[in-house]
Amino acid sequence: MFIFLFRLILLKFVILSYCYASANEDLKNSKKVENIVTVTLLLDWKPNTNHIGFYVAKARGFYRQNGIELKILNPTQTTSTALVGMNKADFGVSYANNLIYARNSKIPVKAIAGIISVDTSCFVWRKTLNVKSLKQLEGKRYGGWGSPEENATLNFIMNKNGADFTKVKMLTTGVQDFLPATLKNVDFTWEYKGWNILAAQLNNVEVDTYCPSEHFAEFNKPSPLIITSDKLITENPKLVQLFMHATKKGFEYSINNPESAANEMLKLLPELDSKLVKESVKFLAPLYKGTNINWGYLDIKKFEIYSKWMKDVNLIKTIPLPKEYLSNEFNN
Repeated sequence: MFIFLFRLILLKFVILSYCYASANEDLKNSKKVENIVTVTLLLDWKPNTNHIGFYVAKARGFYRQNGIELKILNPTQTTSTALVGMNKADFGVSYANNLIYARNSKIPVKAIAGIISVDTSCFVWRKTLNVKSLKQLEGKRYGGWGSPEENATLNFIMNKNGADFTKVKMLTTGVQDFLPATLKNVDFTWEYKGWNILAAQLNNVEVDTYCPSEHFAEFNKPSPLIITSDKLITENPKLVQLFMHATKKGFEYSINNPESAANEMLKLLPELDSKLVKESVKFLAPLYKGTNINWGYLDIKKFEIYSKWMKDVNLIKTIPLPKEYLSNEFNN
């Protein structure tokens, strides 16, 4: 699931030693930076391969080459979108719906890059549930975080498939991983293809999925997104540019060197499941950039289609102008 509530804690992180062989070449070529600026990045969820470019850029010294000491923070009980808008963090990871809500609430934030070129989230259930169509989800238990988007999305896709959303038992389960949740509490959830769905498959659990972005243009958009505040863009555009330069290098490295990128992330976060991280990066490597010319490109048209859908299903009353919440200015 892609919006979760956690207490704010500082991630335990380690800056790789210059003697690490995998980082030697980049670090040898790095210039000595006299003034290092501490920059904070607030994640949307616990660290996973949606975030790999940040960790690779940190491990290989890309941020320090640009005069930045990056501190990566865990999510909080307030969304990263709101906290970045309140200047409690310099950058954050967010989603289109949160960003659109924020702009309509006069929270001054903008997306400056898309992490994955497509939305890889899917509704998923164990194959043993014997559900072959969305119609057969009627009467089943859905476990989620209780957001309006869940109801609206499920209602939309089920209606388009001749199914009755009102017959789904909607349960607010909070933070639960797919495998334990579907053993007893719920029948299906909303997960990322490259993380919890992949984790199930690596644990030899067969699953079936329905991925909205593969069926409807309304959901075919970059996700997650990197955001920052209007204030930082206005007052220190150079810092935003330097942050994005280093971050882009991290994601491009991950695209071209998925195995090495996975190892870099695992050095900083050894508590992660190494097999999952490696297989996930391999799966996501061609999707980070996708068919875009550059990694991170924000296709305005896709967000216009999505925001119109949000209005059509009464999630919002006003569609914000794309220039209010999207910027490709720093992604070059």
